Amino acid sequence: MQTTIEQRATSVPYLLTAGLSGTLFGAGLYISQMVDPLKVLRFLDFGAIPVGGWDPSLAFVIVAAIGIMLLINLWTKSWAAPLFDTEFHLPKFKQLDAPLILGAVLFGIGWGMSGICPGPAITLVAFMPENLMIFLGMMFVGSYAGTYVQHWLSTKELAHGHEGS
Repeated sequence: MQTTIEQRATSVPYLLTAGLSGTLFGAGLYISQMVDPLKVLRFLDFGAIPVGGWDPSLAFVIVAAIGIMLLINLWTKSWAAPLFDTEFHLPKFKQLDAPLILGAVLFGIGWGMSGICPGPAITLVAFMPENLMIFLGMMFVGSYAGTYVQHWLSTKELAHGHEGS
């Protein structure tokens, strides 16, 4: 017999919401051109500002996303629970620590070197640009290796709720 969490995760409203959210997210990535590595690299190249080579257009995507999320957070703040769950699942850890900062730096270096963010990289599978499979393969290797680095750096409770050993 399924647990309550599994029942909710396989309910039609939950799956429809997840499907609609994923569709909106994927469409937004393509429409905003965040799947174009050159566009991302031009946005990240602040050194090109003096010569007019910087592309600030992705800042509008970021500002719009932050604004919409802020409005939704304010709107749902008084809710006892989300529509298809019994409680909100908020992060347990709220401090900046070395693993978070190190992970953010490594993520940023990888993103800056390639111009490909993991979400858009997965959506690019639909078009299979050259060298994408190398990027995705190494992204998964790095993610897998990160679990060992995380365990080595700390035995704190991980984000998914399991104790490190």
